[in-house]
Amino acid sequence: MLSSDVELAHDLRMPLQLICSSTQMIALSLEDGSADARAYVDMLLESAEQLRRMLDGAMDASVGVARMEQPRLVNGDLVACVRGLCLRCRPYARQRGVSLRCSGNVAALGMALDEDMLSRILLNLISNALRFTPEGGSVRVSWRAMGDFAEVSVADSGAGIPPERLPYVFLRGETDGGHGYGLPIARELARRLGGELSARSVPGRGSTFTLRLPVRSAMAV
Repeated sequence: MLSSDVELAHDLRMPLQLICSSTQMIALSLEDGSADARAYVDMLLESAEQLRRMLDGAMDASVGVARMEQPRLVNGDLVACVRGLCLRCRPYARQRGVSLRCSGNVAALGMALDEDMLSRILLNLISNALRFTPEGGSVRVSWRAMGDFAEVSVADSGAGIPPERLPYVFLRGETDGGHGYGLPIARELARRLGGELSARSVPGRGSTFTLRLPVRSAMAV
């Protein structure tokens, strides 16, 4: 099990980056009457609320309240959650000069979700994809309903991962250009949700990380 301190420190980075990106876009929108400052304010508030929930959990743990290791599943819409995350990440993508798109084979997908855990997984994957994709490249987030399972994939047009390194990307310390915590954390969270996280890559053509989750009702868990 990864330590809670490492998980928290790593996961705080992306919401903070989204807050910075949204704030900068608001500043630019004040100079450009055609930009929608309200949308960026909403993204900023959502990222700040995510940080608050993370810090509340850490404070509870620090005063002896047992940290809940199991997900808190409620019935929600996977598609709405994924779309919302992509919307929040778009200011950061614009700053990087990378196209960020999302699409899927269904318009909605009701299932048992822990949206905080799901957000942590996908923000790890999307932030990595944006960070390792060069300016002018693209990142696509897609979802597929597959009967008893659903998949969410994050594909980038970056340099890809050498075949000899691909089997080790989920081991701590194996990430190029970072601390190597993000992917191990994401896979651990995926498994807590009853799912799995996998990777495939073609050097020179990019990488794809796929989250596979069971489709079930919170009442049935």
